[in-house]
Amino acid sequence: MMFRWPVLLLLVFLQLPLYAGAVRQKTVNRLKYCSLYDLMTGNGFRVTLQSSAMTAVGRGYTCVFNRNARRLTCNGVRVELLNSMSFEGNMPWIATLDWFKTLRPLLYPGTVPKHPVRRIMIDMGHGGNDSGARGAISQEKAITLRVGMRVAQILRTRGYQVDMTRTSDVYIPLDRIGPMQQRTNGDLFVSIHVNSAADRSVTGIETYCLTPAGAASSNGGAVSQTEHPGNRNDPANFLLAWHIQNALLRRTGAVDRGIKRARFAVLKNINAPGVLVEIGFISNRAEERKLNDQEYIDKIALGIVEGITGFAYVTRVRQ
Repeated sequence: MMFRWPVLLLLVFLQLPLYAGAVRQKTVNRLKYCSLYDLMTGNGFRVTLQSSAMTAVGRGYTCVFNRNARRLTCNGVRVELLNSMSFEGNMPWIATLDWFKTLRPLLYPGTVPKHPVRRIMIDMGHGGNDSGARGAISQEKAITLRVGMRVAQILRTRGYQVDMTRTSDVYIPLDRIGPMQQRTNGDLFVSIHVNSAADRSVTGIETYCLTPAGAASSNGGAVSQTEHPGNRNDPANFLLAWHIQNALLRRTGAVDRGIKRARFAVLKNINAPGVLVEIGFISNRAEERKLNDQEYIDKIALGIVEGITGFAYVTRVRQ
């Protein structure tokens, strides 16, 4: 389903918290934009305009919007926008879709629909005859299983019910994972994976949520208008991704590769907020050693758990 733009733009005025003025709008290459300056100043943020960026400070956040880029940083965490910013002189404009799917859920988590977070599904990527990425001393499937088991253990000590797609070295077909989550009717979904790159110097953590309809994924591809079941939770998906990425960086000190969007199979057919986390690069020797060290695994697991509990707290859904 796609919003009709007149309705979507009307929602800008009706649903912006604290807003008390008109938001300028324009169309660029058939894409609807709103004045980021109007949105932020109208909601009480202190805004600084520069030739290369706009900085907005308020509500406990410092957001830096880069000129003509598809990127912002919020409290130091990198976020890949759905569309590049547009600037007229020093005046910034943000795609209306990014306001609703990226910025507003983060700055105003109360706009994200509330539901209790009691039951969580953890998916450990690959398994069985699917080893996933391979490093010099280990395989992705073994690392994700160790991390996932530790995440589940910590969550259970904190009172959560946890379902797992696997607890041993078995392969679960991707098309079965969505239905598994739907049957449990869990409240959140987290899929754990390990990255790999031809450039062995690349390191870091990145967290993905499902690409919204009407946008292209962060790593390229065409714009798709198809809406999957997982898109029903677009704002919550992004908010969960931000809290998990933020907590992982704080716990591990890893390189921040950002919050991104992709149409991964495991995210398309879930009926709860969900993310896929790439916890590091097995192709980098130093990072692979960390990913096989129990102390570092504990840091990753705690980061994921703290991201989940942070999401539950800011949306006030824990009951």
